[in-house]
Amino acid sequence: MKRLLLALLLMMTIAFSGCIKKPQGDAFSNIKKSLDNLKSYTSDVDIELHNNKNVKKYSMKQLYKDGKYRMEIYDESDKPDKVIVFDGSRSYVYFSKVNQTFIEDNSENIPAYSLFASFINNFKMAGEIKKEDGVEYYCIDVPILEGNTFMYNEVMEFSKKDFKPSSMKIYDINGELFAEIRYKNFMYNPQLEDGLFSQSDISTFSRYMNIQNDLSIDIKDVYKYTGINPVFPEYIPENYVLVNVSIDMSNNNAINLTYLNGNDIIKIVESVYTFDGKGFEKKKSGDISYYKKDNQYVVDRNGLIIDVFSNEKVSPDEVLMILNSLI
Repeated sequence: MKRLLLALLLMMTIAFSGCIKKPQGDAFSNIKKSLDNLKSYTSDVDIELHNNKNVKKYSMKQLYKDGKYRMEIYDESDKPDKVIVFDGSRSYVYFSKVNQTFIEDNSENIPAYSLFASFINNFKMAGEIKKEDGVEYYCIDVPILEGNTFMYNEVMEFSKKDFKPSSMKIYDINGELFAEIRYKNFMYNPQLEDGLFSQSDISTFSRYMNIQNDLSIDIKDVYKYTGINPVFPEYIPENYVLVNVSIDMSNNNAINLTYLNGNDIIKIVESVYTFDGKGFEKKKSGDISYYKKDNQYVVDRNGLIIDVFSNEKVSPDEVLMILNSLI
Protein backbone atom coordinates (compact mmCIF):
# COMPACT_ATOMS: atom_id res chain seq x y z
CA MET A 1 0.00 0.00 0.00
CA LYS A 2 2.84 2.36 0.92
CA ARG A 3 4.58 1.59 -2.37
CA LEU A 4 1.38 2.32 -4.27
CA LEU A 5 0.96 5.63 -2.42
CA LEU A 6 4.57 6.63 -3.12
CA ALA A 7 4.12 5.76 -6.79
CA LEU A 8 0.98 7.90 -6.98
CA LEU A 9 2.74 10.83 -5.28
CA LEU A 10 5.67 10.52 -7.69
CA MET A 11 3.35 10.54 -10.69
CA MET A 12 1.52 13.60 -9.34
CA THR A 13 4.83 15.40 -8.77
CA ILE A 14 5.94 14.71 -12.33
CA ALA A 15 2.57 15.80 -13.68
CA PHE A 16 2.54 19.08 -11.77
CA SER A 17 6.17 19.71 -12.65
CA GLY A 18 5.26 19.35 -16.31
CA CYS A 19 2.40 21.82 -15.86
CA ILE A 20 4.71 24.37 -14.31
CA LYS A 21 7.32 24.13 -17.04
CA LYS A 22 4.89 24.19 -19.94
CA PRO A 23 4.13 27.94 -19.90
CA GLN A 24 7.86 28.69 -19.92
CA GLY A 25 8.36 26.43 -22.93
CA ASP A 26 5.40 28.05 -24.67
CA ALA A 27 6.81 31.51 -23.89
CA PHE A 28 10.24 30.74 -25.35
CA SER A 29 8.54 29.20 -28.40
CA ASN A 30 6.62 32.45 -28.89
CA ILE A 31 9.82 34.46 -28.54
CA LYS A 32 11.56 32.25 -31.11
CA LYS A 33 8.61 32.66 -33.47
CA SER A 34 8.84 36.45 -33.11
CA LEU A 35 12.57 36.35 -33.87
CA ASP A 36 12.09 34.07 -36.88
CA ASN A 37 9.33 36.30 -38.29
CA LEU A 38 11.17 39.60 -37.80
CA LYS A 39 11.76 41.47 -41.05
CA SER A 40 12.02 44.99 -39.68
CA TYR A 41 11.87 46.90 -36.42
CA THR A 42 12.19 50.35 -34.87
CA SER A 43 13.14 51.19 -31.31
CA ASP A 44 14.32 54.00 -29.08
CA VAL A 45 17.53 52.88 -27.40
CA ASP A 46 19.48 54.01 -24.34
CA ILE A 47 23.07 52.78 -24.08
CA GLU A 48 25.52 52.66 -21.19
CA LEU A 49 29.15 51.69 -21.80
CA HIS A 50 31.21 50.56 -18.81
CA ASN A 51 34.95 50.91 -19.24
CA ASN A 52 37.59 51.26 -16.51
CA LYS A 53 34.93 52.25 -13.96
CA ASN A 54 33.76 55.05 -16.24
CA VAL A 55 30.24 55.05 -17.65
CA LYS A 56 29.39 56.68 -20.97
CA LYS A 57 25.72 57.22 -21.82
CA TYR A 58 23.97 58.13 -25.05
CA SER A 59 20.67 57.49 -26.83
CA MET A 60 19.70 56.59 -30.36
CA LYS A 61 16.87 55.57 -32.65
CA GLN A 62 17.35 52.23 -34.40
CA LEU A 63 15.64 51.21 -37.62
CA TYR A 64 16.23 47.85 -39.28
CA LYS A 65 14.95 46.20 -42.44
CA ASP A 66 16.14 43.04 -44.22
CA GLY A 67 19.80 43.26 -43.19
CA LYS A 68 20.04 47.04 -43.52
CA TYR A 69 20.06 49.36 -40.55
CA ARG A 70 19.98 52.99 -39.51
CA MET A 71 21.16 54.47 -36.21
CA GLU A 72 20.27 58.04 -35.29
CA ILE A 73 22.40 59.16 -32.35
CA TYR A 74 21.37 62.07 -30.13
CA ASP A 75 23.46 64.18 -27.76
CA GLU A 76 22.75 64.76 -24.05
CA SER A 77 20.26 67.54 -24.86
CA ASP A 78 18.37 65.18 -27.20
CA LYS A 79 19.50 67.05 -30.30
CA PRO A 80 20.47 65.15 -33.47
CA ASP A 81 24.19 64.39 -33.46
CA LYS A 82 24.91 61.88 -36.23
CA VAL A 83 23.31 59.20 -38.39
CA ILE A 84 24.86 55.85 -39.30
CA VAL A 85 23.39 54.00 -42.28
CA PHE A 86 24.31 50.55 -43.56
CA ASP A 87 22.76 49.95 -46.99
CA GLY A 88 23.66 46.26 -47.16
CA SER A 89 27.15 46.73 -48.54
CA ARG A 90 28.64 49.95 -47.15
CA SER A 91 28.32 52.16 -44.06
CA TYR A 92 27.86 55.93 -44.15
CA VAL A 93 28.04 58.43 -41.28
CA TYR A 94 26.37 61.83 -41.37
CA PHE A 95 27.55 64.46 -38.85
CA SER A 96 24.80 67.02 -38.29
CA LYS A 97 27.06 69.69 -36.75
CA VAL A 98 29.16 69.98 -39.89
CA ASN A 99 26.45 68.77 -42.29
CA GLN A 100 28.77 66.28 -43.99
CA THR A 101 28.62 62.57 -44.83
CA PHE A 102 31.59 60.20 -44.78
CA ILE A 103 32.12 56.56 -45.73
CA GLU A 104 32.95 54.46 -42.68
CA ASP A 105 35.04 51.36 -43.43
CA ASN A 106 36.12 50.68 -39.84
CA SER A 107 33.42 48.54 -38.26
CA GLU A 108 34.83 49.23 -34.78
CA ASN A 109 33.49 52.79 -35.05
CA ILE A 110 29.93 51.51 -35.49
CA PRO A 111 27.99 50.30 -32.41
CA ALA A 112 26.37 47.42 -34.30
CA TYR A 113 26.54 45.33 -31.11
CA SER A 114 23.57 47.36 -29.83
CA LEU A 115 21.30 46.18 -32.64
CA PHE A 116 18.51 43.78 -31.76
CA ALA A 117 19.21 42.19 -35.14
CA SER A 118 22.77 41.44 -33.98
CA PHE A 119 21.38 39.46 -31.05
CA ILE A 120 19.05 37.56 -33.38
CA ASN A 121 21.99 36.54 -35.55
CA ASN A 122 23.92 35.28 -32.52
CA PHE A 123 20.78 33.53 -31.26
CA LYS A 124 20.30 31.66 -34.54
CA MET A 125 23.96 30.69 -34.90
CA ALA A 126 24.72 29.79 -31.27
CA GLY A 127 25.20 26.16 -30.43
CA GLU A 128 24.46 26.74 -26.75
CA ILE A 129 21.64 28.91 -25.44
CA LYS A 130 20.85 29.50 -21.77
CA LYS A 131 17.26 30.35 -20.81
CA GLU A 132 15.91 31.75 -17.57
CA ASP A 133 12.38 32.53 -16.41
CA GLY A 134 12.67 35.66 -14.24
CA VAL A 135 10.04 37.54 -12.26
CA GLU A 136 9.20 40.12 -14.95
CA TYR A 137 11.29 38.96 -17.91
CA TYR A 138 12.34 35.92 -19.90
CA CYS A 139 16.13 35.92 -20.35
CA ILE A 140 18.16 34.36 -23.15
CA ASP A 141 21.97 34.18 -22.85
CA VAL A 142 23.98 33.59 -26.04
CA PRO A 143 27.68 33.79 -26.95
CA ILE A 144 28.79 36.59 -29.27
CA LEU A 145 30.14 34.70 -32.26
CA GLU A 146 32.44 37.45 -33.55
CA GLY A 147 33.12 38.91 -30.13
CA ASN A 148 36.31 39.63 -28.24
CA THR A 149 37.49 39.83 -24.63
CA PHE A 150 35.28 42.90 -24.06
CA MET A 151 32.18 41.46 -25.74
CA TYR A 152 32.03 37.76 -24.90
CA ASN A 153 28.35 36.99 -24.32
CA GLU A 154 25.04 38.85 -24.19
CA VAL A 155 21.83 38.41 -22.21
CA MET A 156 18.56 39.66 -23.69
CA GLU A 157 15.50 40.28 -21.52
CA PHE A 158 12.05 39.90 -23.08
CA SER A 159 8.94 41.34 -21.45
CA LYS A 160 6.54 38.71 -20.11
CA LYS A 161 3.64 40.88 -21.23
CA ASP A 162 4.27 41.04 -24.98
CA PHE A 163 7.59 39.19 -25.60
CA LYS A 164 9.24 42.39 -26.84
CA PRO A 165 12.93 43.00 -26.05
CA SER A 166 13.39 45.15 -22.96
CA SER A 167 17.14 45.27 -22.39
CA MET A 168 20.37 43.57 -23.36
CA LYS A 169 23.51 43.25 -21.25
CA ILE A 170 26.88 42.48 -22.80
CA TYR A 171 29.59 40.92 -20.63
CA ASP A 172 33.33 40.57 -21.12
CA ILE A 173 35.26 37.32 -20.88
CA ASN A 174 35.56 37.75 -17.09
CA GLY A 175 31.82 38.19 -16.62
CA GLU A 176 32.04 41.95 -16.02
CA LEU A 177 29.38 44.21 -17.50
CA PHE A 178 30.61 45.97 -20.65
CA ALA A 179 27.39 47.49 -22.01
CA GLU A 180 23.71 47.77 -21.15
CA ILE A 181 21.23 48.53 -23.92
CA ARG A 182 17.61 49.39 -23.07
CA TYR A 183 14.91 49.24 -25.75
CA LYS A 184 11.80 51.44 -25.59
CA ASN A 185 8.79 51.82 -27.89
CA PHE A 186 9.87 48.69 -29.77
CA MET A 187 7.83 47.87 -32.88
CA TYR A 188 7.95 44.55 -34.72
CA ASN A 189 7.77 44.65 -38.54
CA PRO A 190 6.70 48.25 -39.23
CA GLN A 191 6.58 49.43 -42.83
CA LEU A 192 9.84 51.27 -43.53
CA GLU A 193 10.79 53.06 -46.72
CA ASP A 194 13.95 51.82 -48.44
CA GLY A 195 15.22 55.41 -48.59
CA LEU A 196 15.83 55.35 -44.84
CA PHE A 197 18.72 52.97 -45.49
CA SER A 198 20.39 54.89 -48.31
CA GLN A 199 22.96 57.66 -48.41
CA SER A 200 20.52 59.99 -50.18
CA ASP A 201 18.21 60.36 -47.14
CA ILE A 202 20.84 60.12 -44.44
CA SER A 203 20.56 63.77 -43.31
CA THR A 204 16.82 63.59 -42.47
CA PHE A 205 16.10 62.25 -38.99
CA SER A 206 13.21 59.80 -38.77
CA ARG A 207 11.54 61.67 -35.91
CA TYR A 208 10.47 64.11 -38.61
CA MET A 209 9.10 61.33 -40.81
CA ASN A 210 5.78 59.48 -40.76
CA ILE A 211 6.30 55.78 -40.07
CA GLN A 212 3.14 53.69 -40.46
CA ASN A 213 2.36 51.37 -37.55
CA ASP A 214 -0.94 49.93 -38.73
CA LEU A 215 -1.17 47.72 -41.82
CA SER A 216 -4.48 46.82 -43.48
CA ILE A 217 -4.28 43.42 -45.18
CA ASP A 218 -6.36 40.73 -46.81
CA ILE A 219 -7.67 38.01 -44.48
CA LYS A 220 -5.68 35.29 -46.27
CA ASP A 221 -2.41 37.16 -45.55
CA VAL A 222 -2.86 37.43 -41.76
CA TYR A 223 -0.76 34.35 -40.93
CA LYS A 224 2.06 35.49 -43.21
CA TYR A 225 2.47 38.72 -41.25
CA THR A 226 1.75 37.50 -37.71
CA GLY A 227 2.24 33.74 -37.52
CA ILE A 228 -1.25 33.60 -35.98
CA ASN A 229 -4.34 31.95 -37.42
CA PRO A 230 -7.10 34.47 -36.59
CA VAL A 231 -10.28 33.37 -34.84
CA PHE A 232 -13.52 34.82 -36.19
CA PRO A 233 -16.75 34.86 -34.14
CA GLU A 234 -19.57 32.68 -35.42
CA TYR A 235 -21.99 35.16 -33.85
CA ILE A 236 -22.00 38.91 -34.36
CA PRO A 237 -24.96 41.23 -33.56
CA GLU A 238 -27.35 42.00 -36.41
CA ASN A 239 -26.29 44.56 -39.04
CA TYR A 240 -22.61 44.56 -37.97
CA VAL A 241 -20.25 43.93 -40.88
CA LEU A 242 -16.52 43.14 -40.90
CA VAL A 243 -15.03 46.17 -42.68
CA ASN A 244 -11.31 45.91 -41.95
CA VAL A 245 -8.59 43.47 -40.93
CA SER A 246 -5.33 45.10 -39.87
CA ILE A 247 -2.07 44.36 -38.08
CA ASP A 248 -1.01 46.69 -35.27
CA MET A 249 2.78 46.59 -35.52
CA SER A 250 3.18 48.78 -32.43
CA ASN A 251 1.32 46.16 -30.36
CA ASN A 252 3.21 42.90 -30.98
CA ASN A 253 1.61 42.43 -34.42
CA ALA A 254 -1.87 42.16 -32.92
CA ILE A 255 -4.70 41.29 -35.32
CA ASN A 256 -7.50 43.90 -35.34
CA LEU A 257 -10.95 42.89 -36.60
CA THR A 258 -13.24 45.89 -37.02
CA TYR A 259 -17.02 45.43 -37.30
CA LEU A 260 -19.26 48.42 -38.08
CA ASN A 261 -22.96 49.14 -37.97
CA GLY A 262 -23.17 52.72 -39.19
CA ASN A 263 -21.00 54.65 -36.73
CA ASP A 264 -21.16 51.92 -34.06
CA ILE A 265 -18.08 49.74 -33.75
CA ILE A 266 -17.11 46.38 -32.30
CA LYS A 267 -13.37 45.75 -32.25
CA ILE A 268 -11.75 42.36 -31.68
CA VAL A 269 -7.99 42.28 -30.99
CA GLU A 270 -6.08 38.98 -31.09
CA SER A 271 -2.46 38.58 -30.04
CA VAL A 272 -0.03 36.38 -28.11
CA TYR A 273 1.18 37.77 -24.80
CA THR A 274 1.06 36.98 -21.08
CA PHE A 275 -2.22 38.29 -19.67
CA ASP A 276 -2.21 38.48 -15.85
CA GLY A 277 -5.78 39.73 -15.36
CA LYS A 278 -4.74 42.61 -13.10
CA GLY A 279 -7.42 45.31 -12.90
CA PHE A 280 -10.04 43.01 -14.46
CA GLU A 281 -12.94 41.17 -12.87
CA LYS A 282 -12.89 37.44 -13.58
CA LYS A 283 -16.23 35.94 -14.57
CA LYS A 284 -17.69 32.81 -16.15
CA SER A 285 -20.23 32.30 -18.91
CA GLY A 286 -21.17 28.80 -19.98
CA ASP A 287 -17.98 26.81 -20.43
CA ILE A 288 -15.62 29.78 -20.67
CA SER A 289 -13.94 32.06 -18.18
CA TYR A 290 -13.39 35.68 -19.16
CA TYR A 291 -12.18 38.97 -17.73
CA LYS A 292 -14.07 42.25 -17.83
CA LYS A 293 -13.20 45.91 -17.30
CA ASP A 294 -15.61 48.61 -18.50
CA ASN A 295 -16.42 47.79 -22.14
CA GLN A 296 -13.43 45.45 -22.58
CA TYR A 297 -13.80 41.67 -22.40
CA VAL A 298 -10.78 39.33 -22.49
CA VAL A 299 -10.66 35.58 -23.08
CA ASP A 300 -7.67 33.21 -23.36
CA ARG A 301 -8.12 30.76 -26.22
CA ASN A 302 -5.26 28.25 -25.84
CA GLY A 303 -2.65 31.00 -25.47
CA LEU A 304 -4.24 33.40 -27.96
CA ILE A 305 -5.47 36.42 -25.99
CA ILE A 306 -8.66 37.86 -27.51
CA ASP A 307 -9.93 41.30 -26.48
CA VAL A 308 -13.45 42.37 -27.44
CA PHE A 309 -14.25 46.08 -27.20
CA SER A 310 -17.97 46.83 -27.41
CA ASN A 311 -20.04 50.00 -27.55
CA GLU A 312 -22.99 51.00 -25.38
CA LYS A 313 -25.48 49.78 -27.98
CA VAL A 314 -24.23 46.20 -27.68
CA SER A 315 -25.64 44.47 -24.61
CA PRO A 316 -23.44 42.42 -22.23
CA ASP A 317 -25.40 39.32 -23.26
CA GLU A 318 -24.52 39.93 -26.91
CA VAL A 319 -20.83 40.34 -26.04
CA LEU A 320 -20.95 37.03 -24.15
CA MET A 321 -22.50 35.42 -27.21
CA ILE A 322 -19.55 36.74 -29.25
CA LEU A 323 -17.08 35.32 -26.71
CA ASN A 324 -18.77 31.92 -26.64
CA SER A 325 -18.80 31.78 -30.45
CA LEU A 326 -15.01 32.28 -30.50
CA ILE A 327 -14.34 29.03 -28.66
